[in-house]
Amino acid sequence: MFESVSVDMTIGELCSIKELEPFSGYFFTNMTEDVWKRKISDYGNERCGILPAIKRIYEVLEEKSQIIYDVYPKEEWQEEPDKEQVKLIHMPGDPDKPFVLVCPGGGYAREWVLVEGYPIADQLNRMGYSAFILIYRTGQKKLLPKPLNDIAAALKFLAAHKNEFQIRMEAYAVTGFSAGGHLAAVWGTKEKGYEAYGLHKPAALFLGYPSISTVQFLKDMEKASESERAAAVKYLERIGGEDFTEESLMEYSVEYHMDQNYPPCYLVHSKDDPVVNIQASCLMEEQLSRLEVPHRVRFMEHGGHSFGLGNGTGLDGWLSDAVRFWEEVR
Repeated sequence: MFESVSVDMTIGELCSIKELEPFSGYFFTNMTEDVWKRKISDYGNERCGILPAIKRIYEVLEEKSQIIYDVYPKEEWQEEPDKEQVKLIHMPGDPDKPFVLVCPGGGYAREWVLVEGYPIADQLNRMGYSAFILIYRTGQKKLLPKPLNDIAAALKFLAAHKNEFQIRMEAYAVTGFSAGGHLAAVWGTKEKGYEAYGLHKPAALFLGYPSISTVQFLKDMEKASESERAAAVKYLERIGGEDFTEESLMEYSVEYHMDQNYPPCYLVHSKDDPVVNIQASCLMEEQLSRLEVPHRVRFMEHGGHSFGLGNGTGLDGWLSDAVRFWEEVR
């Protein structure tokens, strides 16, 4: 029962609740011991809307017998075992409406689904829209383009089951956060994203503190402390491999691949973000303006990183605003 869940529970305790056991690997992926031991309150429950999102999971469980879906057929797992990681978590909204694909962040090492997945889906459901949280492949050096392959496979899976899910494929949106924001932003490019896979362009992107510019990230890394530099190196290795260079990182640095056909874009970021420099979002804003792509930007002075919904901050209500933007541009 949802009533048994409290902010003082650890993630491990949350995962041990019988009804929630199927989600135990999908609150945080690639979960480490330190994550298991931390309390829900440590992840910004009120700011991110975690408890209401868990309540929504219980509600969906009462409505549906299946919520978690394999994206790739099991026959493909033997040849490429990491495809077994890739899932879609369905949080249903009103029938016969376009949907939102949600890409949580986590530095391409793991996914913070409890912070940037379920709460986002919960709010989208409240606005009448179905949300599909994508669990894409992470935790590998030279990971890309596998997560882009995963978006393409997920969209093809949804197209094949659109009647079952009661969704419209036209005018879908993609939202992503941090590294998931980078992934969503790359999907919006013709060269690396939707057109390269022969799929329709998203009607809008909602990008939360996205690590859009790998080149900017490299420049920031060179000025960082030793501990920060070590974490940044691992992140860039997942994008460009062990021998990454500025030139090789340009392959997935979004600002080099945008054109006038780039999807309408809604950007949110905090100026004091210690993980992803807001300059990356400023650079993207400049590109969107130069290309005359419809966009809306909301920045705040203080909010740090991983603020998710941003409840009670200067960005409170940003997701509702982003949905209105999507409705206007589509």
